Amino acid sequence: MLGVIQARQQKIDAELQDAAARQAEAKAARQACEAQLAAWEQEQAKARSQLEQDLAVERERLLQGVNQEVAETRARHQAKALHERQEWQRMTEQRAIELGGQFVRKLLERVASPGLEDSLVAGVLADFGRLPAAAADQLKAALTENGLEIISAFPLPESRRRALTEALAQLAGGPIEPVFREDATLLSGLLIHAGARVLAANLRDELRFFRDIDSPGRNA
Repeated sequence: MLGVIQARQQKIDAELQDAAARQAEAKAARQACEAQLAAWEQEQAKARSQLEQDLAVERERLLQGVNQEVAETRARHQAKALHERQEWQRMTEQRAIELGGQFVRKLLERVASPGLEDSLVAGVLADFGRLPAAAADQLKAALTENGLEIISAFPLPESRRRALTEALAQLAGGPIEPVFREDATLLSGLLIHAGARVLAANLRDELRFFRDIDSPGRNA
């Protein structure tokens, strides 16, 4: 009987030891699992933190890119607006010059007359007396060449022809024999060919500037 009791007691002790071992193993497994879970949660928290930082950096980069693009777009629009404003101003000024040129051209064409030409001739004669020494010397050298020609828009009175001849002879330092002829395209005034020199005091040459402005090919 005692042997049976002892055997049973031994069996119970063994079962208890086995249960205790299994309990210890289970506890260790639970602790390991909890440690792994804690490590995973820590790793996840670290990953979330890194992700948030990366998102913040990317958001800042994208925001800077958008701001730069907005600034560049604004600058392009401002440059375009400035160019358009300058172009509009240029066209407005050009149009004003054209209209002014047309007005002056038509005005001068209307006032062309023998009377105006006589005033221009008088001005030329007065200018001959006020020529600087260097210009007078150049004109004197030109007058010594052949082919002196005085062109007027209207027939010059004999008194004006004589006055011009005398003034040019005084500049030349000797007698001269100019050829007088008319060219109505001068409108009013004189065109004097003295050798290689050309002296222009007429409405046609004054109007060339305005005709050039009003010419369709002026910007070619």
